Amino acid sequence: MTLLLALFAGVSCRFKEQTGTVLVRAPHDGVYELYRIASEEPLQFVSEQIGQFNKELRLPAGQYLVLADCSYETLVLRPAEKKTLIAHLVQFNPPVSTDAADSFSIQCNRFAKTKSRQHLHNRYSLNILHGTRELLVGMVPLRIQFPDLKEPAEPQTLSYNLSGLKVEAYEGMKPKTSFFVSPTEGLLSVTENQEFGHWQFLLAGRYRVEVNGTHLDVVLSEGEQKIIRPAFLRISVSDSVNLHASSSILGTPLFVELNQGHWLDLNETYAVLPGEASLKLNGSLYDHSIVLEENVVNEKKVRSILIDLDCSAWDWSCLGSREIFLYGTDKTYPFAEGISDVPLLFFEEDAWVSVQGSRDIRYKLPDHAQDSQLKVGFVKLTPKQQYRAGQITDLSRIETSGSPLHGHSLDLSIDGETLMPLIVGHYVLSQYHALATNDWERRATKIAFNVQSKETLYIPYPVFVSEKKLKQIKDIQLKQQQVQLEKKYKLLQWKNRPLVPTTIE
Repeated sequence: MTLLLALFAGVSCRFKEQTGTVLVRAPHDGVYELYRIASEEPLQFVSEQIGQFNKELRLPAGQYLVLADCSYETLVLRPAEKKTLIAHLVQFNPPVSTDAADSFSIQCNRFAKTKSRQHLHNRYSLNILHGTRELLVGMVPLRIQFPDLKEPAEPQTLSYNLSGLKVEAYEGMKPKTSFFVSPTEGLLSVTENQEFGHWQFLLAGRYRVEVNGTHLDVVLSEGEQKIIRPAFLRISVSDSVNLHASSSILGTPLFVELNQGHWLDLNETYAVLPGEASLKLNGSLYDHSIVLEENVVNEKKVRSILIDLDCSAWDWSCLGSREIFLYGTDKTYPFAEGISDVPLLFFEEDAWVSVQGSRDIRYKLPDHAQDSQLKVGFVKLTPKQQYRAGQITDLSRIETSGSPLHGHSLDLSIDGETLMPLIVGHYVLSQYHALATNDWERRATKIAFNVQSKETLYIPYPVFVSEKKLKQIKDIQLKQQQVQLEKKYKLLQWKNRPLVPTTIE
C-alpha cells in the first residue's frame, strides 16, 4: 500500500512539472484564442483553446500561438513556468450615438503564416497584444505602436476620435440607396458603401463621396459630423418621342452620360451630389455643364428631331439608312450625329439639321419646339451630256428657295446619275454655263421643283461639255452597256442550260 501511494505521488509530481500557466492581462475582460504548435516547418497545430483575459490558463509545456484582436504572439511555455502577456485596449470613439445600421470597419492581419485576416464590423473596442500593429481603419492605414513596457507591466488604453459622414435620406427613396466613400490620400484603392440616412465612421482625413456618377471631395476633421444633402437630376424627354426606336434599329437604347462614364436612363429621377456636373446625350459630340443644387430636382429638358424616310416597319435596308447631322448657325462642324428614323436628342437651342447625301442643305428647327419631325423625299438627277460650241456647264447643284431651308448641295456629277435625299420642301436646280465670249460671260439657268414624301422625283438636265469630254463619256457608257449585255447573255445561257440526267446505280 505504501509503495502504491509513493508511485502515485511520483506521477503527480511529474505531471506538475510538465505544465505551466499563461496569463494575458487586459484592461477589460474578454476572450482570446490559443493554439499549441506541433511543428513550425510546416506549421501544424495540435490543439485549440479559448482563454479569458485576466485569468490564468494551465497548459502542457510547449510552444503556443496566442491570437487577440489584430495581433498575435508566440511563446514557449516550460514546465512550472508562468508566462504573462499584455493586451492593451484600443478605443475608437464615434462622434454620435451609434446604431446597428451605421458602419465602421477595421481590417487587419492577425497572423501572416496562416493568412489569418480579420474584418471587424461595428467593433469600437479592441484588445490588442503589445507591439507594433498595422490596421486598416475605415480604409485608412493606422499604425498602432504602444510605448515600451515598464515594470510592473500594466495594460494601457489608447483612444482615437472618429469622424462621421452621412448622406441624408429623402422622401420616396428606394431601399438600399447607397453612397460610396474612398480615401483620396495614400496609395490604397479601397471603397466602402453605406445607405443614405446612416453614418459612416472614419478617421479624420480627405475622402471622396460618390453617388450615381457624381462625386464630392470632403475633408473630415477629428470628431466632425458631416451631413451631405443630396441633389436630384432628371433628364426629361416628352411622351411623343419614341424611345424604343433606337433599340430596335440601332440595337442600343437612348441614354444620357453623366460625368463621362456613368449612364442614366431618360425620364428617371436620380439622387446625386451637389456641385458641377457634365451631361452628354448619345449622339452628342460635346458635353454640357450643369450645376446641381442640393434638395432641388434639377430637371433638364431634351429636344428631339426625327428624320422620317417613310420606311416600312421591317425594311431594314431603309430604316436608319441615312446619317443625320445637327449644326449651330454658320458652324462648319456638327454638334450631334444620328441616323434617320431614330430620334436624335439634343440640348442646344440653336439647331439646323441636314441629311447625308445633301449635307450642305440645312433646315432650321424652330427655336421653341421641343420635338420636331421632318419627312424626306428623293430626287434622281440624270445629266444629259451635250456638245454646244462655245458653251460649257461649269456648275450644277441643288439650291434651297427660302426659309426654313438654307444652303446648297455639292456640284453634281456630270458622268452619272445622283440620287439625293431632300427634306420635303421647295428647291431649285441651278446651273451655271460659261459662254465663249471675250470676257467668258457666265449665264445661270434655274429649274424649280417640289420634293414630296414617299416619292422619287426624276429630273433630267442638260450638261454642256467639250467635244473631247463628250467622246470620253460616250466611250465609257458604251463599255458599260457592253458589260451589262454580257451579264444578261451569261444569265440567259445559265437559265437555258441543258439538264444532265442523274444515273442512280
